Amino acid sequence: MNPELQPHTRDVAGEVRATARRQAQGISGALIAVVGMVIAALVMAAFIALDYVFHQDPHRIVKVAMGLGALGGILAFPSFGLLLVPIVTPFLPWVPPTPIPGLNVLNVLLFSIFGTYTLSRVMARQPLMRPNMLGATIGWLLFVAALSIVRGGVWPTGLGYNAAAAALQLFRAATTFTTYFIVLAMARGQSDRRRIAWAILAGLIAESLVTVALGRNGSGGRATGSLGQANELGAYLALFSVLAISLVAGVKNALGKLLLTGIWALGSFAIILSLSRGSMLALLAGTILVTWRGSRVLLGALVVVLLLSPVWMPDYLKDRISESTEQGDDSGVTMDGAAEKRIETWQTIFKVVEDHPLDGVGFTGLGYVLPDLGAELGLADIKDSAHNTYLRMLSEMGIFGLGLFLWLLWSCFRLANIAAQRAKSAFDRALANGLAGAVLSMAVTCAFGDRFFNVVIASSLWILCALVEDSLWPEPQKGVAA
Repeated sequence: MNPELQPHTRDVAGEVRATARRQAQGISGALIAVVGMVIAALVMAAFIALDYVFHQDPHRIVKVAMGLGALGGILAFPSFGLLLVPIVTPFLPWVPPTPIPGLNVLNVLLFSIFGTYTLSRVMARQPLMRPNMLGATIGWLLFVAALSIVRGGVWPTGLGYNAAAAALQLFRAATTFTTYFIVLAMARGQSDRRRIAWAILAGLIAESLVTVALGRNGSGGRATGSLGQANELGAYLALFSVLAISLVAGVKNALGKLLLTGIWALGSFAIILSLSRGSMLALLAGTILVTWRGSRVLLGALVVVLLLSPVWMPDYLKDRISESTEQGDDSGVTMDGAAEKRIETWQTIFKVVEDHPLDGVGFTGLGYVLPDLGAELGLADIKDSAHNTYLRMLSEMGIFGLGLFLWLLWSCFRLANIAAQRAKSAFDRALANGLAGAVLSMAVTCAFGDRFFNVVIASSLWILCALVEDSLWPEPQKGVAA
């Protein structure tokens, strides 16, 4: 039979699906906005009900109104919320805690942003997540940490072990890692990378200005900024000041280069106010690396600045550096009190490692063991913190936890090197070198404190990892879903 004479069969189901798809695309934007406003109202109402009581001061009502407007905008425009994350993260310690364990402003931001983004991608039938280079190692590290919590809860060591509190701390750490996956899913193309990178620098500028404005307001004349702790403040400033100086090689105009150099100088000055010696070393190591790779002129200028340090260095900084070693009565050299206590703490931790080299004492379990064991060893004033991330990983999660931590740091550094070699533009190369410098700074500062699981310090580092990994993907074409 002639095909042209065959009766035409109408595809009713296909027509219905096509019509429904067109209608869904037409209302998707409005629906997302409506859903966003409803969720924002419910979330803020819950916060008001749980975190405030009647007859509060007017400034709290203003905060609630501002939060409601910001959250509504975030839910309606997830990309806008993504830019806010690295800006508001340094100021999380200023936000009053919520009565819900594990819930804070960063959690609400991330879940709101990604929830709305997920809704839009699903409605448009577009892929959501992308393959990644760091996810497996992050997952294994969290898995080993979870096993260590079980181990600590079943066989507690020392004064005891609070498995519920440890699980809550691990949840907060996992939330920090989610910034990597969320940004990698949402950031598509160099324009997004530029905007988010500048948002990270905006957070650095804001924190630096706050630190300068507050001055050396902490104990011992040390600046604490919004973070409330001098060494943590210095670590945050060091990581992202390195990013600022690295991006100098990624911009073409002189004004941009001058601005980025000024941001680095501002962050460096804020670190000086913190008097954090470990952070100064971290800043120096990262800056040397990125200037060696990106601009030998800046490296030469850095050398000149260091050589002239006796001229420009303030007296309080000279005193802080001279405290590292003190002359004893017998003309020998002794350490200052803080360094001596840190060495005693590390000696105690080595005893913990001797007893538990494979299994550790459980995630966050070191705080229950150190004071008791220090007393047994005759060491006074042993604190409940390792003051060293490497020793914390080893003593709490055993050799496997330390190995995964080192592998994750190396994986981040390797990602930066691969991206720098394959960079499609000078900006992407500078961004990748900035990640390499930030990872090196993190590795250095981890030798002087517990920085890796700190939400404020590490959150923007994982955002930076995601941006660098996005540069390895093909640039999205206009009008084509990424």
